[in-house]
Amino acid sequence: MRQHNRIVFRSIFRIRVRDRRNDQLVGYVGDLSEHGLKLLGDTLVEVGSQLQLSLRMRDREGQMRQADVDVVCLWSRENTQTGHFEAGLRLERPSVPFSDLVRDLRAKREAREESSS
Repeated sequence: MRQHNRIVFRSIFRIRVRDRRNDQLVGYVGDLSEHGLKLLGDTLVEVGSQLQLSLRMRDREGQMRQADVDVVCLWSRENTQTGHFEAGLRLERPSVPFSDLVRDLRAKREAREESSS
């Protein structure tokens, strides 16, 4: 059972994930919460590995949002249905930009749900 309420994205291309050390694209965010995220990518992430990532997305107003995070991989597997590799990543240290991003995404999603009710 999940411990945290996650924001799940319909389009996996919404938030890009890059390695901060070399600025290489690692993958995309499948879902996220205040405490971590699910990474979807083309390569398997080693369980226990520590990563320094940068999450980037363009918001509805066209502004680029970026949040740097330090994470550790809790699990990793191949999804045979999608062909992507998935990894569960936990935040090592809180990041104000990441927390702001999650809060803003959650507020916008809740506002959309209320307006469609």
